[in-house]
Amino acid sequence: MTEASKSYIKLRKLLPVAALAAALASVGIYLWTHSASSNEERTEQVREAVIPEGIKPAVSTKGELPNEADFVQVAESETLVLLADKNTGHFKVRDRRDGHELRSYPNPEDWPRETISGTWRSHLLSPIMLETATSERKTEVKVGSLLSLNGGIMSWKQLEDGFAVTYAMPSIQMAIPVEVRIKNDYVETKVIDSEIVEGKESLINLKVYPFLGAMQPSGQEEEYMLLPDGSGAVYRIKENISNDRSVYREPIYGTDYAFNSVYTNRRPITMPIYGIKSGSGGFLAVADEGEEYGYMFASPAGVYSQYAWATVEHNYRLQYFQPTTYDKTAGFITFSKVKFGGDRKIRYYVLPESASDYSGMAAKYREHLMKENGLKPLEARESELPLYLDLIGGDSEKGFLSNRFIPGTTTDEAKSIIDRLHAQGVPRLIVTYQGWQTGGASRLGFGAKVDKRLGGNDGMRSFAEHAKSKGDTVILETDFTLNTDGDDFDPKRQAMQDQAGSIMKFPRRQSNDEVAIVSPKVTLNKMEDALKRFASLGIDGLHLTGTGYMLYSDYNRRSLTSREEAASLQSELLNAVQSKLSSVTVAGGNAYSLQSTNAVRQLAGDYSYDLFFDEAVPFAQMSLHGLVPYTMNWGNARDEYRKDFLRSIEYGAAPTFGVMKAETEKMKRAYTIWHYSLNYDDWEAAIIEEYKRFNEALGDVQGQFMTQNRTIAPKVKESVYSGGKKIIVNYNDTDVTVLGIKIPAQDFVVVKGGEAE
Repeated sequence: MTEASKSYIKLRKLLPVAALAAALASVGIYLWTHSASSNEERTEQVREAVIPEGIKPAVSTKGELPNEADFVQVAESETLVLLADKNTGHFKVRDRRDGHELRSYPNPEDWPRETISGTWRSHLLSPIMLETATSERKTEVKVGSLLSLNGGIMSWKQLEDGFAVTYAMPSIQMAIPVEVRIKNDYVETKVIDSEIVEGKESLINLKVYPFLGAMQPSGQEEEYMLLPDGSGAVYRIKENISNDRSVYREPIYGTDYAFNSVYTNRRPITMPIYGIKSGSGGFLAVADEGEEYGYMFASPAGVYSQYAWATVEHNYRLQYFQPTTYDKTAGFITFSKVKFGGDRKIRYYVLPESASDYSGMAAKYREHLMKENGLKPLEARESELPLYLDLIGGDSEKGFLSNRFIPGTTTDEAKSIIDRLHAQGVPRLIVTYQGWQTGGASRLGFGAKVDKRLGGNDGMRSFAEHAKSKGDTVILETDFTLNTDGDDFDPKRQAMQDQAGSIMKFPRRQSNDEVAIVSPKVTLNKMEDALKRFASLGIDGLHLTGTGYMLYSDYNRRSLTSREEAASLQSELLNAVQSKLSSVTVAGGNAYSLQSTNAVRQLAGDYSYDLFFDEAVPFAQMSLHGLVPYTMNWGNARDEYRKDFLRSIEYGAAPTFGVMKAETEKMKRAYTIWHYSLNYDDWEAAIIEEYKRFNEALGDVQGQFMTQNRTIAPKVKESVYSGGKKIIVNYNDTDVTVLGIKIPAQDFVVVKGGEAE
């Protein structure tokens, strides 16, 4: 038995009420005390327990940082040395390569300039921060930290590769066990879920070593924070002269619809990472276990203190609305009773100064994806890019007595379109057919019947055979996470339910309706028969728009699924499609889906344009290039046509367009198809021209890693590939000469072997 376990048992003996609550929570039942009398009795028992023997405040009451002389070496690897302070539970990591140190507390060089006092000064000094709630019906969440709660270290033990520490806060009858271990080039923190003690209050959120790498502004341009907003966003650490109080807090893999979460217009997080670059080095943090219940949190300098800092916030409970009437018009806000289980692990990859920029962070995450997630470099490919062509089959609109179908592209017209593209020099197409099912794009379900007005099943088989004869790939778009079919789907039994037992529905803005969200276990059970029907059409694969992107908990008693289990089930579904057919693609692409997909469509190419960020960077693209093919937005659906074209080139994306044979105005009253310009005849010349430019830039680097992206002049970007090829993009309205190379206005040049092509 570990020392942490012994201390855990000791605290439980000292705190009988807390022990009972913790034991019940461990088997999935959490005890909430409702009556005032029982609360008073419980509080009195807590007071009698006092502070467990040996616990002292973990940080100096003088409000100072840990004493550098108190750190001793506890472990080392080929690359790093781990030092720890038994008095505070803090640690330092020294990089053998260049000698720079990463600390789990704010940079001491900046401390004399820190003016914050009171509670937040205590937070800055603490190894953990947490949010707690005292009862079921209260919405108020208390924010505290080890020092502000007069907590201390209950146990500390050296491990072979690090140390284990248990932080105890007797005032709220809570203990948090943490392990810190060192590997070759990273340090890892792990919260041991089974040894968490809860008593007087319940744990809502936990931040472990939140100020690791925190810095104050120094005036250096190359000190910044990288966050996974969109493609990646950089905040340059600077003085907060505007007194902006904005912070960044977003759930990893998006909002969980099973709870009453805060919704924002920011782009969902698909990669569980953040990074900080300092003058002497940097690190990349990867939430590696339990990330499904994590939030990315970041604060610029001048908000809570003079430090800029970022961390992963571990979430253990969420709020939801509990109705008390049948019509659900009355009720109250409460927290989930059962604590979200599972250990929470974060890796901090320590980067030397030479590889500490966002390009170095992307290279490290790419390595992580290969070593830990099983992604493999793409096999050698032909020197010409494929064109990702999305064809709109049809949709429905409201008719006088019933819905009226609007054909967009029949299977015969689809043959004609791909023939025309091949005749004009496009060698290979990956065709994704949308709105092919009976009723068109607004119809969702497990059916595989092609609308007869588009050519029916026979027409689709004929089109697939024709496309394959030309070397093309045919994929049908569908969404198994939503369902509108009444014949083979019963929402009461097969839809996901939220924490309060209500059927979960997804609002569709275009069609002004709500669609039931299918339980992932139900989807997986139906897949065997569904895939047989799809295979009979002769197609190559499926594009699943919700799978790998929409991640929710399911509280339907027939199909209970945690958020973590839902991610696993989605990966299993993607693997099933790959095994039965040959190809599966996803939209957006959360990190857990990457090893099970042939391509990521609509990968974010920008950031959210809010808060304190300075610019977008292609972190996601740099991490994936050479591992997983990806596209960004359709060429005919760009917000800024020329700028977004250049950004697609800079970011290494494959070309993509979405078209149909019918005139765009035919769809102006359609339920789902809402794009403004879809007619193929209008876009054919642009598609051919753009394809040639994409192929010129990126055709021969499809299987190569993007090793660097940087600004080499105002509004001039350079992307470098592992084979030595460089692409220089000029976003200016005038010609620019950089490094002896003239780049035309709003254009790019390709550099290979030191000469412009």
